[in-house]
Amino acid sequence: MDLHRPIYHFLPEKNWMNDPNGTIFYKGEHHLFYQYNPYGYKWDHMHWGHAKSKDLIHWERLPIALYPSNELGELHCFSGCCVLNEGEPTIFYTSIGENERNPAIGAQQWMATSNDDMLTWQKHPGNPILDIKCHGDMEIKEWRDPFIWKENNTWFMVLAGTHGKEGCILIYSSEDLMNWKYLNKFYKEDDVILECPNVVVFGKKYLLVYSVIEEQQVKYCLGTMQDDYTLHVEQKGCIDYGKKCYYATNISFDDKDRILLWGWLNESARGELPSAGEWSGIQSLPRILELKGDNALGIKPIPEIKAIRGQHFNISNITLQKETRDIRLSGKAIEIQAEFESSENVKDFGIKLLCSPDGREETVINFNVPEKVFSIDRSKSSLSQQVSKDTQRGSYKEKNGIIKVHILVDYSCIEVFVNDEACMSARVYPLLEESNLVKIYSDGKIKVNQFDIWELKSIW
Repeated sequence: MDLHRPIYHFLPEKNWMNDPNGTIFYKGEHHLFYQYNPYGYKWDHMHWGHAKSKDLIHWERLPIALYPSNELGELHCFSGCCVLNEGEPTIFYTSIGENERNPAIGAQQWMATSNDDMLTWQKHPGNPILDIKCHGDMEIKEWRDPFIWKENNTWFMVLAGTHGKEGCILIYSSEDLMNWKYLNKFYKEDDVILECPNVVVFGKKYLLVYSVIEEQQVKYCLGTMQDDYTLHVEQKGCIDYGKKCYYATNISFDDKDRILLWGWLNESARGELPSAGEWSGIQSLPRILELKGDNALGIKPIPEIKAIRGQHFNISNITLQKETRDIRLSGKAIEIQAEFESSENVKDFGIKLLCSPDGREETVINFNVPEKVFSIDRSKSSLSQQVSKDTQRGSYKEKNGIIKVHILVDYSCIEVFVNDEACMSARVYPLLEESNLVKIYSDGKIKVNQFDIWELKSIW
């Protein structure tokens, strides 16, 4: 038995998976493409895997969408996006080869289209659609991960790259998806490499979501696009405080006018711990992004998770006073929704997950009330000495002492949402089969207004 394989997050039957690619809602179904190595559970031979879903929960695995065209010198089909061009599904992705076509200096942007509802794809005979020469004398390296959107009758594309010591998000425009013009550096940071840019337009506001290699974290900027196509940043923050876990996002829009954020939950924390199955990497549950009235970025899990809820337990209107209390319902695949109300004499409270009866294993979700910091403490998450056990931390906001918490646990995966604004993900690898208990605790007085917990069923 594989104690760490999730049962309600999407992953292939086996082998390596990383970035979500080309996420799109098409003819009543959500399509997920993803970086995939069909030959093993280590990174290499990047293809585009493919799956679809009617409800964002249950998935049908489909044949591989993109294979590297070895006969054209292509070794990898790196990340990209999918758009509808007058109804025709069109993929843009970064094509990588060897020697002068390596990722650092030789990336190209290729296009593929489908005429059978995205089951098979034909690469455009005019590839590359865009190459590094489009920047003129400006030397751009590490150029990859196209993301495209349309405003009025103009297509815009952002790509990540480096220029000297700058990590850049570069912006381009086109009237026909074939002929592209480089416009400017949309956004830049010093001494980093940026990846996987996504852009959402909220009226006059532009949201840029991007991943930072050095920090292994997803961040965002919110602001306005200037006449010179640069982003005037008004607000910055973290999409997910979980470092070396949640990475390489993509975005789609559905028929309910929702903005869906997709992300890769990787196995960095697993270290050299052997897996019972030869697999690596899962996709997070899609998250809903919203722009709130005060320019705050809202983020929460999709409500479709309700479809796989099983046994339920609830407590409400109780007060904890320097105590730990067991929750009668437990499990390795669970959902928790809770509301706490803090008082002046409490410093720390929280929820313990995946606890063994003897206390040797547990993962602790802690809230430091005075500092408004929440954390995932993995110091006792596993008896293994091969896995990461550091503590991840992030900040949260509260109003009138109310802290709403939404937690998803799926064997080796934990996703925590606080007040629908702050989020943190982590991977944990408990070794004991009996590590499935749930507890709540406090070092002072705190009111539990509501605590709901559900078992979640397998989607397979």
